Amino acid sequence: MEKYKHQAAAIEERVEGLLLDKTKAEKAVSDLEKEKTSRTKDKGNFEKKIGELEGDLVKAKDEAENGKIALVSQSDGGFERVKSQVAFMFPELDLSALDSLKIVQDGKLIDEP
Repeated sequence: MEKYKHQAAAIEERVEGLLLDKTKAEKAVSDLEKEKTSRTKDKGNFEKKIGELEGDLVKAKDEAENGKIALVSQSDGGFERVKSQVAFMFPELDLSALDSLKIVQDGKLIDEP
C-alpha cells in the first residue's frame, strides 16, 4: 500500500508539473497572439502610410512636370519678347533663324544636343 501511495504522490506531482507547464504555454500563446495583433495593426498603419506617400509622390511628380512646363513657357515668352525688341530696334535684321532651343557652336546656330 505504501508503494501505491508513493506512486500516487509521484503521479500527482507530475500532474501538477504538467498543469504548470500547460499554464505557462497558454500564457505564452496568449502573449504571442497579442504580439501578432499588434504587428498586424502596425502592418496596416505602415501600408496606409505607404499609400499616402505614394499619393504624395505622384502629386509631387505632377507638380514638378507642371513647373517644367511653366518654366519652358516663361522662357519661351521671354525669348519672344527679346526677339521682338531686337526686331523693333534693328528692323533690317532677319531673325527668322532664331530659336530658343538653338545654341551657337563653332560659329553656327545649331539645335541644342
